[in-house]
Amino acid sequence: MKVSNALLEEAAKIYKVLSNTNRIKILYFLEDNEADVSTIVDNVDLPQPMVSHQLAILYRYQLVTRSKQGTHVFYCLDDPHILEMVDAMLGHVSHEIKGEPHPYRKTVRVKKDEF
Repeated sequence: MKVSNALLEEAAKIYKVLSNTNRIKILYFLEDNEADVSTIVDNVDLPQPMVSHQLAILYRYQLVTRSKQGTHVFYCLDDPHILEMVDAMLGHVSHEIKGEPHPYRKTVRVKKDEF
């Protein structure tokens, strides 16, 4: 499968966004919740300025949406399959930490005449 450089660059930007543990905590909280900043702060144990900053980044990259209700802005996960990517990475990391082989590892067989 040939992938364009532009697409690879955009994917790398999303991976960079997901490289922050605080953003991942927020995304997991928003998986089952629509919440305002103060509710997110109470549930992810991060200071309000940090949560607001991380939400702005997640919104910019279309990982969360926001809607205004009265004086409150509510956030929710915009792209649920993004957490499937995080789950896959956590599965990979858990095998690395435990020193276990990955169950999906492909075995490459080399024929004797290819040496």
